[in-house]
Amino acid sequence: MITLLLILIAVLSYGLGALNGSMLLSRFVFHKDLRKQGSGNVGYTNFVRVYGSQWAPAVIAVDILKSAIAVLAGGLLMLIVSKEGLYVTVGKLLAGLCVVMGHMYPFQYQFRGGKGVVCCMTAFWLTDWRVGLVATGVFVIVVAFSQYVSLASMSACAVGAISVFVFTSEEHLRGVAGALALITALMIVWRHRGNILRIMSRREPKVKWGRAQQSRRMRDDRF
Repeated sequence: MITLLLILIAVLSYGLGALNGSMLLSRFVFHKDLRKQGSGNVGYTNFVRVYGSQWAPAVIAVDILKSAIAVLAGGLLMLIVSKEGLYVTVGKLLAGLCVVMGHMYPFQYQFRGGKGVVCCMTAFWLTDWRVGLVATGVFVIVVAFSQYVSLASMSACAVGAISVFVFTSEEHLRGVAGALALITALMIVWRHRGNILRIMSRREPKVKWGRAQQSRRMRDDRF
């Protein structure tokens, strides 16, 4: 039973993750194919370049919504195994991992998607508010001092994964929960490998406080 439920959670979450907010809005709001606009990328940055930053919150809202549905469904399905909720954390974190995977590698777009940061952070918040608070705090601190959104994103997800291990109350599930969160964080870091190289060579754009635009536009998808 538990194996079947885990498979169901994984498939459902990946499918939800593969729903691309940029493509959905492009198709149903603007009635265009984003793949034929701008750089042809289906990610957040190309969407904003083509349709404007006023639609950015809508794209992020889709990422939050699909992640929330996946994570909450993952937790609820695990209640079938234990009414006491012993495996809810594992169900939520597995859903979080798979929704991030679907966001990064959507099958319908040749496995080329975004970076999954919003999906990961949503999963952390809905798994344990303390984990979400720590991860968000790290994001704010790092971006404030470094001005690198990409570095802040990686740091937040990595520290969030460590926090999962710390805050998971069920000792016998702490290792599993921590491993799921760590794999998710490592996927986030891997997808930011280009950003890491640009940070090392000081070519990564920084946030410019008090100005509407950054010093130059990113050439890849942040989310």
